Amino acid sequence: MERNISLVSLLCFIIFNGCLVFEADAVESQRSEKLKLTHRHSPDLGHNPGTTLGPPKNSEERLKQLVQSDKARLHAIKRRLGVVGKLKDWVEFPFRSAADMGIGQYFVSLRMGTPAQTFTLLVDTGSCLTWFKCKYMCVDCSAVVEGQRYFSPNQSSSFKSIPCSSQECKTMDKASTLPNCPHPNAPCYYDYSYLDGLNVGGSYFNETVKFRFSNGQKKGLQMTMGCTDGLNQKNRFKTVDGILALGLNPISFAVKAAHEFGGKFSFCLENHWIIKSESSYLVFGAEDQVPNMQFTDLLTEESKRTSLYPIKVTGISVNGTMLDIPSYVWDMTDKGAGGMIVDSGTTVTHLVEQAFDKVIAAFEPSLSMYNKTKGNLDYCFNAPPAEEFDETRVPRLALHFEGGAKLEPEVNGYIFDDSKGVKCLGFSRLAWPEMNILGNLLMQNHLWEFDLANKKVGFARSKCMLD
Repeated sequence: MERNISLVSLLCFIIFNGCLVFEADAVESQRSEKLKLTHRHSPDLGHNPGTTLGPPKNSEERLKQLVQSDKARLHAIKRRLGVVGKLKDWVEFPFRSAADMGIGQYFVSLRMGTPAQTFTLLVDTGSCLTWFKCKYMCVDCSAVVEGQRYFSPNQSSSFKSIPCSSQECKTMDKASTLPNCPHPNAPCYYDYSYLDGLNVGGSYFNETVKFRFSNGQKKGLQMTMGCTDGLNQKNRFKTVDGILALGLNPISFAVKAAHEFGGKFSFCLENHWIIKSESSYLVFGAEDQVPNMQFTDLLTEESKRTSLYPIKVTGISVNGTMLDIPSYVWDMTDKGAGGMIVDSGTTVTHLVEQAFDKVIAAFEPSLSMYNKTKGNLDYCFNAPPAEEFDETRVPRLALHFEGGAKLEPEVNGYIFDDSKGVKCLGFSRLAWPEMNILGNLLMQNHLWEFDLANKKVGFARSKCMLD
């Protein structure tokens, strides 16, 4: 397993290499945790300075940034290769889209420490370590910039550094944990290196995260996280407080929180392209039963190897006709080829050439009235503005999963504005052998549930609004 991973674009979520994968045990719980998700375009963000770079200048810049982010994430992914009973309450955290930064992912607001300090973190189902910018034993304290947010361990009575001589340090990710231990009480250090030269380094620590239940009760839960110091403020994370890791790893936030709150977590991604004040949400535990929820199995053996969320695709249909895609495309090999993962940190959906070419061929007859042109994605065409574009001409796409589940995304999940007068199909072509990735734009306007205890992934159409 390797430590280095790629980070090429301004807006890429992190996938840390060498993650250890867990097997979830069924947990009895009477509570669950919901985190409020706020769309990055929300007017509410105007009251939260320091967490946004402002909107891209135009739709072309936005899509270009998203595509660049996906390319970096793809490179990183390549390098890494129930509960029973009714839950009465859940925990919720503020959660919003990061589109105003040109990022195709989502942010969550988290309270940590005693007294609590509040931070805005990028949410990523492909990351293993939750980390914060931190003022603690700085490698380069000159990197601390006035006006930016940092976790201050010295101001928290619940902060506990993890000594490098401890058994806990020895069980951390060996690919990223540094062997340095100058004295028994020195911190347990990590170092993550990226292909653009950025190093995210710091020390592991345990701290209390504050959860608020839907019934108003509060609970603190100790989590293992990373205190990232010495950041070069010219890097791509200069306005990001940190990363909230939802990958399949014993140290990940998702695994610990889901184990505590019912063995599952879920999120609902509202329309990435529409600016509105309503919020999406990230939930730990379970709400009341969502109508028309469909489930497919999480592929256990594959998830052990990758720390990701692989599910079995049985086919793709366009306007009800199943495309002639070779079945081996959907079988994940032990070398990471084929198969499909569900990834909240990837924006557009990436398909290997055997699948991509068939999908494009199925769309072309209906879009033939528009001239093909160059854009930020693989298939773009000249088209009238949104108010004049006839969506009824666009074929309806469906992804079919093992067990009969079928995802039928809205047209705005796979037809995007690239620049003035140009639209693109929201798929990126991968050369074989690669891994297919279900991006978050196809996932939007749906509630997604990750049932770790029962090893299932479920989804249902939703307006993504908090009660």
